[in-house]
Amino acid sequence: MISETYLKGSSHIHLLDPRVKLLYLIFFSILFFIPLPVFKYYIFLMLIFAAGITAAGIKEMLKPVKIIMPLLILIMVLTPPFSTEGHVYLSLFERPVLTESGLLESLRLAGRFLGLTLLFYLFLRTTRIEDFTRALRYFGLSYRISLVVSLTVRYIPYLSAIYEGTLDAHKMRLTVDTPVLSRWNFPARFRRLLSVLTSVLIQAVKSIPSLAMALETRGVGRKNRPGEMKKMKSFKSLAAELILFILVISIIVVFILL
Repeated sequence: MISETYLKGSSHIHLLDPRVKLLYLIFFSILFFIPLPVFKYYIFLMLIFAAGITAAGIKEMLKPVKIIMPLLILIMVLTPPFSTEGHVYLSLFERPVLTESGLLESLRLAGRFLGLTLLFYLFLRTTRIEDFTRALRYFGLSYRISLVVSLTVRYIPYLSAIYEGTLDAHKMRLTVDTPVLSRWNFPARFRRLLSVLTSVLIQAVKSIPSLAMALETRGVGRKNRPGEMKKMKSFKSLAAELILFILVISIIVVFILL
């Protein structure tokens, strides 16, 4: 259970101090929850996507978009009927289905969801988990909570790796005589998916003793404060990064107020 989300690189975002990156993460996360015009959400979204391209590449940044695309489609389809104010673009049986307010609300929700997804994905892909943990502890988070956060972040890709390995194992059991499932044969596909997920669940349960041993070796339960092999820089040495952070915040705040 040492799966990493970190992607090695030498970009400016990779080299940025994790504490400053954590401040950026908090600031931009708050931005997506502030009621703003829709076009400003998408401007911030494009900025995050462009920063991700320079740090990880366009293929890497498209991965989370592909994963959450079904949810984005559901948002765009299910949200408009619940907001019927403004100009009506489409109606069904004399009932408004797509209105101006419904379209704006669906775009707002989709932009928030996609923006937060790309923001956290970029942060985790350019920040080592141990640096993330040290940054949390630097800002006063307890050792236990920081450890839980780091294990959670590591456990998600670990389960993903188990799923991919189990899926490959099930494919290897197929023979030339195995009938090919139709794309629209949902019951058979669901049964196959259920068998894969059952194997993943069993493997995850079997890994609980390993997780318990990992927690013990990390010092969970002991009374004395755990030591650190690597110290973080003082904030005085981060003057340039902090000045840039304040400058970015100031520009964004002025843009929001305009």
